[in-house]
Amino acid sequence: MKRTLEVCTASIASVDEAVKGGAERIELCSALELDGLTPSAGLAKYVHTTYPNLRIHALIRPRSGNFVYSPAELQVMLSDIEILRPIVHGIVSGALLPDGSIDRQSTTQLVNAAGSLPFTFHRAFDVCHAPRESLETLIELGCTRVLTSGQQPTAEQGSQLLSELVTQSGGRIIILPGGGVNASNAVSILNTTGAIEIHGSARNGSSETDSHEVAKLLESINA
Repeated sequence: MKRTLEVCTASIASVDEAVKGGAERIELCSALELDGLTPSAGLAKYVHTTYPNLRIHALIRPRSGNFVYSPAELQVMLSDIEILRPIVHGIVSGALLPDGSIDRQSTTQLVNAAGSLPFTFHRAFDVCHAPRESLETLIELGCTRVLTSGQQPTAEQGSQLLSELVTQSGGRIIILPGGGVNASNAVSILNTTGAIEIHGSARNGSSETDSHEVAKLLESINA
């Protein structure tokens, strides 16, 4: 089975490098220094037009900080999905309640707004309480994937929980390990956890994605 790499990109330069390296799917965002925010519609449209065969999953996150959103912030997120939906292939988002549990109501609205597009619950999962129960909630709400480091600083460190989540998922939702992923550890993470997809920014000591790092990642996971 072919393993899938999703490359996190936050600029035209990074998208160009990702494609040059052979990436077929990206997470498109902005402001990686803030752990990623919603990309502009202009950026998404440019990427969609320039690379029609590239699968674009857009991050919907209106601000930095926690993942507890006000009604006004949720409306902004829903509007962003409405704007981006015709030009992307997936939505990456999510919301929590102040107690650290999944915000069912807000996440349901986000999933519904995505329509037929696959929905990835992002790394808010890494700060949620009761990850196993939360995974069942995300399955119930219709999420396609969950992007997670296994509630540790890196996916390599979180491989034990990631493995447990892959087993628990039973094919009902895709576990997408992310966090500190590179060509030297990607295969180990996939083999240890049983995941078939992996997420990384493929940077080489800079703020931009590097095509050589992308190529090395792809070669390593599909060797």
